[in-house]
Amino acid sequence: MDKELPTDWLNIAKRINSIAITGLTYCRDQYDIERYNELLDLSIHVINKITDIKTDKLEFIFNRELGYQTPKIGVRAVIFLKGKLLFVREKMDGKWTLPGGFADMGLTPSQSVIREVLEEAGFEVEIIRILGIIDYNKHQARPFPFDIYNLFIECRITGGEAIPGPETSEVGFFGEDNLPELSVKRVTLQQIKMMFEFRNNKQKQPLLD
Repeated sequence: MDKELPTDWLNIAKRINSIAITGLTYCRDQYDIERYNELLDLSIHVINKITDIKTDKLEFIFNRELGYQTPKIGVRAVIFLKGKLLFVREKMDGKWTLPGGFADMGLTPSQSVIREVLEEAGFEVEIIRILGIIDYNKHQARPFPFDIYNLFIECRITGGEAIPGPETSEVGFFGEDNLPELSVKRVTLQQIKMMFEFRNNKQKQPLLD
């Protein structure tokens, strides 16, 4: 029998966690509540062993939201100027990524990415088109403990100037053959290459998964 990969166990643990939280939201029987809490603790224990993320942090990530569990949404801005792609340098790790982050509550995806670009890079932008909806964990060597769908959205600069924000230290444009050191937990080299493919082929269909 083949040994299951850690990602298989991670998916199993996330599924158990989701079932437990959903059960705790709707269940009223005290015995079932105890069982769901036990499942919750077991899922956190398994994820801790797989990811090496501390238990208290995992409990904060997973157990603070009740109700049916769904993936989180992230947005990334794809902005070309004179053939070069806009990047921002993250203060957290000193590496470069596309402007973006988790989508904000109360804002549409377009509004979220416009806000992220302004806050992280200083530019005002307008939306052109969506380039892809990408499952974060399918493109990472070490999956994150919860599911994220990243929306890659092409934008056009309409105003402002290059000014770093509270979470960024530099703003710059880079060509495909002169890329900076990437913050691969945020964007991968493969994804950046795909963004340049969109620039070179306007008929290319949006990516899915």
